Order: sequence, then C-alpha cells, then structure tokens
Amino acid sequence: MASDTETAIFRAAAALLEAHGPAGLTTRAVCAAAGITAPTLYHHFGGKGALAMALIRQGRAEFISRRRVTGASEDLMTQLRTHWDDAVDFTFKRPHLYALLVEQSRQHPELLTETFAEMRALVQRLVDTGRFQVPLEEAARAISAAFNGVLSLRQWGTTTATEVAATSDLIFTALITELSKKR
Repeated sequence: MASDTETAIFRAAAALLEAHGPAGLTTRAVCAAAGITAPTLYHHFGGKGALAMALIRQGRAEFISRRRVTGASEDLMTQLRTHWDDAVDFTFKRPHLYALLVEQSRQHPELLTETFAEMRALVQRLVDTGRFQVPLEEAARAISAAFNGVLSLRQWGTTTATEVAATSDLIFTALITELSKKR
C-alpha cells in the first residue's frame, strides 16, 4: 500500500503529465507540486524514470480495466476490432500518457513487447481458425504497423478526431480484407 507521500508525489506527477506532457514531468516540477524535496522523490520512486514507469503502469491498468468493462465478444474479429478501437480512443484521450509511453519505450522496449504479445496471441487465434490467410508474423507486423500509422496522425496536430476515426476505420477494414484473402 502506498504511503500518503507516495500518493501525493504520484498525483502531482500525473497532473503535471496531463497538463504539460512529458516535458513538464521534471524532478523539480514534481517536487514543487507535491511539496517535497528531491531526496523524498528519490526515496519513494528512485528517480524520475521510475516515476514515469509508474505512471505508465497505472495508465495501462486503467486501459485494461476499461477494456474489460466493454465486455468480450466470442467473435475473434470483433475482439480485434474492439481492442483496436479502444486503444485508438484511449490514446487520443490520454495523448500525454501515450507520448510518455513512446518516450520511455526507447529505454524500456518491454513496455511495447507485452502489448504486442497480447495482440499477437489474438492474431494467432485468427490464423489458427483460418480467418487470416497469411502467416502469423506477417499479420501481426501488418496490424502493428497499421495501428501505429493511425496513431501517428495525432502527431500532425491538424487531424481532427472525426478524421482519425474515419481513417482508422478505412485502414482497419482494408487491412482485415487483405489479411483474410484466400491465397
């Protein structure tokens, strides 16, 4: 169970991240917002990097709990589409958290490995049941690349949520059509 100080530090960091993005998540800013000194931050989190990882873990837990609330369909393709849409939606609702994830994944590739493994397991079932007509690795790479392409639209800063949703639908539909074609 987290101490009151640890909770205050975490909340201050989360508020700074949401307000200013990863650039606003400095040791000095977190300490000032939480009313602590740097040694206190290091005592509870070991440093800014560990605090960033804690924020990412919490964000991932929120995403997973939200995803579970939406329910699971028995249809594998519906599951894949729901996971895709939920991830795009969450990423656009929490852009600074996503930016922190991308930043931290450079030093901690395991952050993306777990998510990729979950998607890959679902794709494996689609390949095994004959819904996808391409090899597993090809399908998993294509889905990952297409999904990240949709997310990159956010970086342009000029793409509206409606445009992203339309593009996401187009890319997902085209990708699934191609992966499902008899070879």
